Amino acid sequence: MNLHPKIRPLWQRALAIPALTLLMAYKALRLPRWILPRAIRSIATHWDYSMFWMLIRSGVTRAYIDQPCEFKQPDSYEPKVLVAPEYQLSTDQIRQFNKDGFLGPFDAFSREEMADFRVEMLAAENTKSKTYDFCTPRDRHFEMPRLWDHMTSPAITERLAQLLGPDLLCWRSQLFYKGPHSPAIQFHQASTFMVEDYLDPAIFPSDLSEIFQLTVWVAVDDATPENGCMQFVPGTHDSIRTITFGGEEGFYGAQFSLDFDRDAHDIVTLPVKAGQFIIFAERCIHGSPPNTTDGHRLAFNIRAIPTNIPVYTDKEKYRSVYNGGKYYLKNWGVSVLRGEDHHQLSRSVDPRELHKDFARELPKAA
Repeated sequence: MNLHPKIRPLWQRALAIPALTLLMAYKALRLPRWILPRAIRSIATHWDYSMFWMLIRSGVTRAYIDQPCEFKQPDSYEPKVLVAPEYQLSTDQIRQFNKDGFLGPFDAFSREEMADFRVEMLAAENTKSKTYDFCTPRDRHFEMPRLWDHMTSPAITERLAQLLGPDLLCWRSQLFYKGPHSPAIQFHQASTFMVEDYLDPAIFPSDLSEIFQLTVWVAVDDATPENGCMQFVPGTHDSIRTITFGGEEGFYGAQFSLDFDRDAHDIVTLPVKAGQFIIFAERCIHGSPPNTTDGHRLAFNIRAIPTNIPVYTDKEKYRSVYNGGKYYLKNWGVSVLRGEDHHQLSRSVDPRELHKDFARELPKAA
């Protein structure tokens, strides 16, 4: 099923509206879903009624960008674990994070460490992934030992643990190469579908109103307003917005505009020095302006969850509608960032064991 976000011809929308209405009624009547084709069955299972209704009442011109939910402030702003003093977050910082949806920047690595890693990142650009067998910047921590070492730095994991809890998994990472004079990445937000496969969520939290996933964004180059540093709209993790298909903006290969009043919100432009990082909730509206310079802007991110969140359950592949890719998951797994995975709800991979295997595959010097 083609669910690529774009403006549909009138005849397609005329056919889609009664089909969506029938499927919503089918779901409401709790009729058996096993007889439905897989794609239709996934929609009936994972879409809630507001997702159906938004498409129907808009004439298939608007949709929710992700599963609708509203953020509930926690009962306490005390850290969830005790950590070494150099990584300790104050209750005021935790309160501010829950108010704004992002926090930082924090120091993690030296400029010299990032200069060394920059060489490795540039060498990996446009190379085939050993995990997915095609060119993608996703999940390169499975094959890049230094990347995994950086991702598991206590400067990062100890701060994450205070917000999410003691036992943490990485379920995804990505390298970011924003080349000279690259365009902006439009404002967007994500929750469980991750602006990717609109048939099936990627992650399955038990309570959508909590913060169940955090992203760490690490600057390898200095990220400035001129070369496209991150921008955030504070407080917009409070709810999932709708999108309007088409418009002047785009998110990689998808064409939509996020529905929020930009004039009513303060947009925070957040410069980050090489070796520093930001923590943010994916539901907080974020993006980055164009790189107007002659240099690149390199960064990488980590998607972290507590160990009680299942990921990619019973799936052989996962689609990304905005870049047209299909990620076959036979070599993928969650990886322990901190603590232990007592729940074992998802396939797991120890990157360090993979690194040993890849090292054995390398030809020996004569």
